[in-house]
Amino acid sequence: MQTVALSVAIVCLLAGAVYGGLMFDRPCPTNVPVKQYFEVDSYLGKWYEMQRYESEFEENFDCVQVRYTLNEDDSVQVSNSAYNLFNGSSINALGRAVLSFPDEEVVQGKLNVSFFGAPNDLSNYWVLDTDYETFSVVWNCQPRGEEQSEESFWVLSRTPTLPADTDVLFRIHYIMRRYIDRSLVRFTSQLDERCPVF
Repeated sequence: MQTVALSVAIVCLLAGAVYGGLMFDRPCPTNVPVKQYFEVDSYLGKWYEMQRYESEFEENFDCVQVRYTLNEDDSVQVSNSAYNLFNGSSINALGRAVLSFPDEEVVQGKLNVSFFGAPNDLSNYWVLDTDYETFSVVWNCQPRGEEQSEESFWVLSRTPTLPADTDVLFRIHYIMRRYIDRSLVRFTSQLDERCPVF
């Protein structure tokens, strides 16, 4: 039973839920810009996780993949998969995502992601930048009291390695320099021969 509970927590984390992110002794930053004129249809498809903020619940999971497909009600189905290279276990879970503010004139890259029938009312998946074809930088911050916050961070790629394109790398590192503690970033293994094809 403990293994099931741990798997549920891990899956929530991998998809943008905020349980178990990194704790910081500071309020959530208020000046973090997100992708403007966000295009849900262009964001659909398969992504590979390249980097993330580690947490105790995600420890030892690699080969992380996420697939976004459109539901009939225009929400997005989220399918998360990960593999533990140490013990051979894998996890997979389905979730649902909707735009956080769909009626704004300029659609922002802010989404509400939830799993296992949980309420879908928290803006917890912010796409800070993406070109839709090669990379995406995702971040989330939730307040935990007046002077603490809990943050999550991911770099995603359409392929198991980041492209060598200098413009893409500049855009990723520009965000990381401004908003991310790079000493806390964990690289996700995608090229290990044990990684399954999800």
